[in-house]
Amino acid sequence: MSKKTKASPQKSLGRKWSGTLDQNLAANQRFVADTDPNKINLGVGTNVGSDGKPWNQATAFPTSLLKLVNSIGNLCGSYNPAKDVQQAAAEFILGRQLKLPSNIWSRCVTSFTAGGGSGAVGRAIDFVTAQHPDIRHLNLQRYAWVGYDSIAYNRGLGTKAIPIELTKLPRKGLAVLQTVHNGSGLLVPANNWKLAGRIFAKRDQPVILDIPYTGFDHAEFSYDEALSRSAEPLLTLVEAGAPVVVGYGPTKVFNTFNYRPGGATVVICRTEQEARYAQQRMTSNARGGTGFIDIATYALMKAMAENPEGLISDHSQIMQRLHQAKLDWATHAAGTPLGGFFNSSYGGLFRILPVQPGTVEALAEQHIHVVYLDKRLIRINIMGLPHSDRTEEIVQAVSSRCTEGLPKALRPFGA
Repeated sequence: MSKKTKASPQKSLGRKWSGTLDQNLAANQRFVADTDPNKINLGVGTNVGSDGKPWNQATAFPTSLLKLVNSIGNLCGSYNPAKDVQQAAAEFILGRQLKLPSNIWSRCVTSFTAGGGSGAVGRAIDFVTAQHPDIRHLNLQRYAWVGYDSIAYNRGLGTKAIPIELTKLPRKGLAVLQTVHNGSGLLVPANNWKLAGRIFAKRDQPVILDIPYTGFDHAEFSYDEALSRSAEPLLTLVEAGAPVVVGYGPTKVFNTFNYRPGGATVVICRTEQEARYAQQRMTSNARGGTGFIDIATYALMKAMAENPEGLISDHSQIMQRLHQAKLDWATHAAGTPLGGFFNSSYGGLFRILPVQPGTVEALAEQHIHVVYLDKRLIRINIMGLPHSDRTEEIVQAVSSRCTEGLPKALRPFGA
């Protein structure tokens, strides 16, 4: 990488982040303001192929999707999809993809709402707090996805931090947990899920499980095996008897960011009485958001029911892309401060890295734009590279700004 003349912070960062703007939006603002043709946005989503272009969804969706999306301008109002299509989508997601046992499926109630994964989690929070008005805050795993703070703020809830590996679970508040830690990519050990399940069951304390990237957390395995392993935290909690609400975003699972279909909230109930109550609650709140999102949601659910093989094929390709990205990063990170982030304790798409002060500014001057969590941590998306052949370049730039040693909360469990 050639050395460049140091630019002023205002020029290299575009609009200076004041600390009040969402960190993802701030990274995108810096990226948009940068006029260098080789600029890189390491905060982007998963919808990037090896050529740097969005995945082609043509084989994954029926013609009805494009027809509906292209005619949005002629439509208005809210559209709530028919129950049979809704149920078909739920059966595909829960029954076929995650392969939940029939006794689990018989106790599930499913609802779809506007928005992506954050919409699903937000809806799940609303479902629990409606039944437990005494809940005043959310217990979030340390360095969790930054969007949770916004979700909590919009609902007048405070936040408290719990260890990523779930070694301490407060008695008060609503826990929002992740199958793969959205940020560091750290995987919670199976025994810790079992312990947490027993604790929540004994207390009869509700917990929200966010499934952000089904299968992506175990990309080194075959497609079916990866999905099976992704379902293990959910099965462990439910089998322990814990009251679980699942926030599940089809947008993230099937890489459909361009269409923004709604997120799904799946309520796992322990009794038929709970299931009936959950059904009533979700039905009474089933209205969607804008006409655009609701219609796209409807089309996605039809695709799930009509062309599941296309969705599976597309998802499998994405996982292959992720697996190759992880191999590239692991190869070039070996022997650097980043090397410890690519072992079996980590999964998913993102990494939170401990860095020196001023790292965001220093990387921006090299036209590399990242999300800044606090003064010591940056978040990068290992699939965010526009071309896989630039991995070494990025690793070198980030490694030069990394601090030696990891914060205790981000160390592999037991280290």
